[in-house]
Amino acid sequence: MRFGLRTFFYLSLLGLLVIGCTSTSETPPPTEAVQSTATAPVVEAPAVTNTPRPTPTSYPTMPPMSSPTPTFTPSPTPTAAPPTETPPPTPTPEGDDALSIVTPEPTATLRAATVGSGLPAIPRPPAVTASGALTLLDDPNYAPPLSIHVSANQALEGYRYRVSGVLRNDADENYAALGVVATFFTDDGSRYGPIKANVPCLLLAPGDECPFVVEATSKNLVSVILHPEGAPTNRGAAPLTFTVTGRYQDAVGYVHITGRVRNPNSFAVKNVTINGALLNAQGEIVSTGMAILVDSVAANGSTTFDVAIKYVPYATYRLYVQGEPE
Repeated sequence: MRFGLRTFFYLSLLGLLVIGCTSTSETPPPTEAVQSTATAPVVEAPAVTNTPRPTPTSYPTMPPMSSPTPTFTPSPTPTAAPPTETPPPTPTPEGDDALSIVTPEPTATLRAATVGSGLPAIPRPPAVTASGALTLLDDPNYAPPLSIHVSANQALEGYRYRVSGVLRNDADENYAALGVVATFFTDDGSRYGPIKANVPCLLLAPGDECPFVVEATSKNLVSVILHPEGAPTNRGAAPLTFTVTGRYQDAVGYVHITGRVRNPNSFAVKNVTINGALLNAQGEIVSTGMAILVDSVAANGSTTFDVAIKYVPYATYRLYVQGEPE
């Protein structure tokens, strides 16, 4: 009896275990869940579009404006230095007689440099204290057939002396390598020099002249010897003519004489030189200058020139023109 009950108990327990395993191995069908909250309706997202970048715009363009025209204010002209008048063109005869010309004119007024222009002040030329100041001694040395004709013989301020004149070719042939040598002497017989004067002419034909000026600075000068220099040459000379067209003074102390030189020959002419001399009221040469034309002048042609001469108070001027066949 006891055995039967125990057997029955174990069989019942085994049955329960089998039922439990069966119920746990089977998954019951899902039941639809009840939503407790309302679900928002699904809204379809809009299609993605590419927004183009904004096109860059150019900077605003200003309307064109006319440039202002600069207004130039002329520099004031010094009242003490009125501009010099330009003389009218002076006709010159042609041929060998056209080697020099004298044009009477009033004494020019020296133009002062403009304030602030950076140009140096123009020194005042020394005043003449005496004329005929030096005794002209004869030249004891041999000289070529060239002669010196003295124009000015002056004592200036500050123990300065000026001797000027022209060197003339008295020979019947052409001369070159020209010069004037001045030897001065003091009152005790001492020699001062020699000083070689500038004779800017490259060539002198028979009868031609060239101006010169020589200055010396020393105390107690009383006399001078002038010696001409030159040598015969096979270089030819060509006659030229010229016309003066203007005259002016610059701000650094030079007188300019402008004009046109003409070659009347049937051949070109080279080494054309134009020498200028300023003359005082007594007709004495007080300053000289030169212009040399680099280019030759064609046959029957002409060209312009500008001769610059250091300013010294003057009343008139003279020009000398020479040239050689090319």
